[in-house]
Amino acid sequence: MPKLFIAILGGAAVLLIPPMVYFAAPAQKGGAGQLFVVEKGEGVREIARNLEGVGLIKSPAIFLVYSAVSGSADKLKAGAYDLSPAMNVFHMVDTLRRGPKEDLTIRVGEGDTLAEIEAELVKLKIIKPKALSKFPGKSLEGFLFPDTYRFFPNSPIEDVVKKFMTNFYKQAVPELKDSLRDFYETLIIASILEKEVPFHDDRRLVAGVLYKRLKIGMALQVDAAPETYNYAGLPKRPISNPGFDAIRAAANPIASEYLYYLSDPVTKKTIFAKDFEEHKENKFKYLKK
Repeated sequence: MPKLFIAILGGAAVLLIPPMVYFAAPAQKGGAGQLFVVEKGEGVREIARNLEGVGLIKSPAIFLVYSAVSGSADKLKAGAYDLSPAMNVFHMVDTLRRGPKEDLTIRVGEGDTLAEIEAELVKLKIIKPKALSKFPGKSLEGFLFPDTYRFFPNSPIEDVVKKFMTNFYKQAVPELKDSLRDFYETLIIASILEKEVPFHDDRRLVAGVLYKRLKIGMALQVDAAPETYNYAGLPKRPISNPGFDAIRAAANPIASEYLYYLSDPVTKKTIFAKDFEEHKENKFKYLKK
């Protein structure tokens, strides 16, 4: 009887091996690494659920079983990890048990330029000089959405760009889709508003003025982009990386009778004018010109 029981148990174990191997296998055959954060106080069950939620493992149950069997369940360390869906569950658990690599935080502010962001990334030794500005394809200016980002030292530039672009499409694109105008044109206008207009309440009116100038073939005459005094039309690319407010203003301009504006150097409020004569009076009054 004991031999029969052992045989049955052994047979059951054999039957369980294929599904265990399948669910312990990598979630994908390939895939770039991604930042995964284990917060302080998170237990093994919550970690397993989070890993499944972002597509890094197939089965939380297998993760829990291996964590228990290997004695790792209460030894998974909080911190930021570079994990890939190409890692199997055993590798994943062992990595979390060993502890995280040091990660670095960078804050992209509203209106920061690509050059400023790149300089900070280089300073922190996240990327090599010129890696961001020389990245193949269209300039990334305008696509580095203001937010807090976490990177590992010496990150592949492809991973850095992917993180920026993923966040841009998640955060900014839904706002840009509200615009009835060309996507890239709206982004350029938003980048101008971010640099040109300090007060949020004035931005939609200024956006209306800029679109009106474009429509009638008038030079934009934007102080934040001095070259726009020399020709009619938009700059070739965004001049900064705009945040939510500037993007929403560019996507939802207010049409008005105004054609000119200036910024009061004292209050920073935008002063509007219907025609050039009124604008000259405002310049004399507020700028002493």
